[in-house]
Amino acid sequence: MPQQQLPPDSLPLASSLASERVKVDEHRVARYTRRRDGRHLAEMDLVERVFPELPNGAPVLDAPCGAGRMSVWMARQGWRVSALDLGGPAVAHTRKSIRDLGFEADVREGNLFELPWADGEFRAVLCFRVLHHFAEHSVRRRLVAELARVSGEHLLVSYLSPWSATGIKRRIKALLSGKRHRQNHTSLHQLRVDLREHGFELIRDQPQRRFFHSLHLARFLRVG
Repeated sequence: MPQQQLPPDSLPLASSLASERVKVDEHRVARYTRRRDGRHLAEMDLVERVFPELPNGAPVLDAPCGAGRMSVWMARQGWRVSALDLGGPAVAHTRKSIRDLGFEADVREGNLFELPWADGEFRAVLCFRVLHHFAEHSVRRRLVAELARVSGEHLLVSYLSPWSATGIKRRIKALLSGKRHRQNHTSLHQLRVDLREHGFELIRDQPQRRFFHSLHLARFLRVG
């Protein structure tokens, strides 16, 4: 995998992320496409409920795109899709999945912290299931700042809430074991503060399953 330019304070975790989570080979991409149907459908339903209505041809970004399930869904809506991922095989899989359906998309291999698009280029930007991989708030803050830079209107960010049965259970387990859980939680308040600095306000916060599941999807709107 090529070397990536990541923020200095994210390098230790990024190394772990590259080895465990980034789709760096075809085997990991294939394994991700075989996720449990119930989990996959619940997450797709979450995105469909929160995503704004956009006109045909609206430019949208899926970053990171992983194996391309969100990018494919976006293409099916008639939007002009761009996508990015750190893993080359994931990018290749996403391109093929979209083309096999008869659509075109701008799918690139690259770094989330240095997106290769202009300021405000997209009507909507989706960042799904990646924020929780970064333990340090300074790294998460830099990530959402870069996502906000390329969004001209809507920004959707998934996060793991600490105020859920799953989140509380993880924190208790970490306290008892003395080991940090690899699923890092973020408060909605902190996300709101970080994105307000870039002119975004919270429009909707949707849990996958209220009080029980820690996965939330928050939609922000540029107001300034």
